Amino acid sequence: MVNPIEAYQRTKAQTIDPGKLIVMCYDAIIKDLKEAKEYHEKRNLEASYDKIRHAQDIVTELLVALDYEQGGEIAINLGKIYNFLLRQFIIINSQTDPTFYDPLIKIVEELRDAWDQIARQSSSSISEAKGIKI
Repeated sequence: MVNPIEAYQRTKAQTIDPGKLIVMCYDAIIKDLKEAKEYHEKRNLEASYDKIRHAQDIVTELLVALDYEQGGEIAINLGKIYNFLLRQFIIINSQTDPTFYDPLIKIVEELRDAWDQIARQSSSSISEAKGIKI
């Protein structure tokens, strides 16, 4: 039996603008890192690890989706950032200080804001071409 919520989310992900989808991925990573930090502060390391693992999964998907041929230097630089984040996610479990999360959250927030701006400009350009006002 198909879960209607899962079916809706799958359809939404398949039909959404790619820029908005990337922003949603960054939002999920930020949420995961903030929750992992809270769990870490409470010494609930298993829950923290689960959140980090989910963030790792999303970053890995973003990494494998990079198109180095079309993306050129931007894709190369994003690949370096994503690999850096993945290395930090591995290290994070051995850290005792929850402030270790803060610079990682900041990096992802900056990426999110940049992609959000790109997605808005792209959406606006497409709408203008179609004669639609947003």
